[in-house]
Amino acid sequence: MCGKAAVSHLPWHSIYRWADRLDAPSALPPDPATRLNISPSRLQRKGDPDSITWETLPVTYFDGHRHLACEALWPFLPNWSAGRLPYLKNGQLLATANARLREQGRPFAPLYMPAWRRAQRVVVWVSWFYEFDQRVHPKIPWAVVPRRQSFWPMAALGNRVTNEMGQTQMSVAIITVAPNQTLLDIGHHRSPALLHDSKAVKTWLDGDSKSARALLKPSPENVMEVTEVSMAVKIPGNENLQLPDGLRARAAEGSRRNREAH
Repeated sequence: MCGKAAVSHLPWHSIYRWADRLDAPSALPPDPATRLNISPSRLQRKGDPDSITWETLPVTYFDGHRHLACEALWPFLPNWSAGRLPYLKNGQLLATANARLREQGRPFAPLYMPAWRRAQRVVVWVSWFYEFDQRVHPKIPWAVVPRRQSFWPMAALGNRVTNEMGQTQMSVAIITVAPNQTLLDIGHHRSPALLHDSKAVKTWLDGDSKSARALLKPSPENVMEVTEVSMAVKIPGNENLQLPDGLRARAAEGSRRNREAH
C-alpha cells in the first residue's frame, strides 16, 4: 500500500519540465508546500466528523485539452460521501487511500470502477513515500526514494466531489500493485503503481484504457532505493522528523534548485 508520503521542494515547473509530453496550462497554481509526513485525511476525534484534518497531494489530470495541476484531497471520496470521509452503514470508516489492482475479473473494487470506466485517471507526485516492515513489531518505517529523478509519479484514480458548502475538489486513491524484490526485502507486500517516464505519464492521463492498464505493474528494482527513517514518522502530521543524511541532502538540493529557478 501507500499510506504515507513526502513532498519536498517539488515545484510545478520542475514536474512539467520532466513530463515534457504533457500540455501544460498557461498558468500554474502555487507550488505544493513542503511536507515530510503526509497521511490520508483523518478524524482528530473519533466519531466526530467535524474534526477532520484534510490532507492533499499534488496531482495532474487531463481535462480534454490540457494537463492541469491541482492539490487533491487524499483519500478518494465517492459521490455518496457528500465530500466527507466515507463510512459504511455499520459506522466503520472505509479505507480509500489506495485502490488495489485485481489480477482477475474487474481491475478494481466496485467503489473505484466508475472512475476507471470514465477514465478519471490522475498522476500523484511525491518526493518519496514510506513503507513499513510488516514482519517485525514495532513496524520499522522506510523511505522509498527514486534513483533517477527527484520525485515519483504515481498512477491514481480521481473523483471530483462537492461538499456541503458547494465547493468542488478532486480526491484521489493511489493505485497499488505487487511489490518488487526491493520492497519485499523490507517486508512490504504492496507497491504504488509508479510511472517511470514522460510517455507513461501521458499515456496514463489520456491514453486508451488498454494502454493505461498495461502500465500498472511492479517497478524495476534499479529505479529505487530505501533508507530507514525515524519512528516519529508514524505520528500523523508530525513534521518534526530527523531525516537521515541521504534524505536531508536530497531536500537541501531541492531547496537550492528552487531558489536558483526563482
